[in-house]
Amino acid sequence: MANIHGLGDFGQGYYGAIGDGAGNGNGGWQGPGYGLDQEAGVVGGHLPLTRRTMLPDLIDLFAPWFFIRSFTFFITCVEIAIFLVSMYVGQVYFDGALVKNNEMGGPSEETLLFMGAVSTPLIKNSYQFWRLITSLFLHAGILHITSNLLFFSQCAYTFERRWGRYSVILIFFISGIAGNMLSAIGNPDMTAVGASGALAGLLGADLVYIYLNWNFIPAREAHVELCVVCMIILLNAMIGGSKSNIDNLAHFGGLVEGGICGFSLVKILVPDQEPNKDAFRRGGVIGTVAVYSLFFIALYAFPSA
Repeated sequence: MANIHGLGDFGQGYYGAIGDGAGNGNGGWQGPGYGLDQEAGVVGGHLPLTRRTMLPDLIDLFAPWFFIRSFTFFITCVEIAIFLVSMYVGQVYFDGALVKNNEMGGPSEETLLFMGAVSTPLIKNSYQFWRLITSLFLHAGILHITSNLLFFSQCAYTFERRWGRYSVILIFFISGIAGNMLSAIGNPDMTAVGASGALAGLLGADLVYIYLNWNFIPAREAHVELCVVCMIILLNAMIGGSKSNIDNLAHFGGLVEGGICGFSLVKILVPDQEPNKDAFRRGGVIGTVAVYSLFFIALYAFPSA
């Protein structure tokens, strides 16, 4: 997100039973000094947000639990590539790659609209619903994409190892699209870009993960991670409330939908000890369908420019 900072190093020791990001339990990438003590593994394969080492290297600082064969790494490369393309398009076909009235350091609004930014009139009247997806890969400028990808790298590799690759993919897109839909409804005059709603959705899903596994995560770690996530959300809301160019509705919509679909997609560490697991899974699906239905109805119920 443009104004979300990474999660701190609150891990406790090494954890075993760590998957390859697809939920396969293959151990994933390990470098020197990162041996995993199977005896110290938390039941169900939970692992902390970051590796806790005496001398963390750059990977640990900026992309904890990094591994190349991951959705997180792939989408990071895609986001960077599309941003470079948007800069090129702005320079060649519009009014420049870096325009003066863009404080984020990027192309103009016209360039972003051409590339697929969210525009309520185009979505509503011209049925260009694809903009709800393409805007997730666009960024307003250098500052925007840097802050988004910094946050994404600091938490998404961990989430992908915790919940599996396909769960993270679904949470990313379901919450990101929901955030864009709420933005289109509430900010009909705004041209919106960025994956902020999707990143907020990952935070919402993490809150659900902590809630569902409260009794199975080490107590200190659960309390600290809950406080950190809540502080990030609160800080985001405070900063967003002070700036007019931050899409707070996309953040809020993504956060809420990430929590809802998280009930269906995040991992329950000890499913045999959760009698309501099936109800949680069904509730997540039903809630997601309800949210999308309400947003679609609201899009056409409220007038727009």
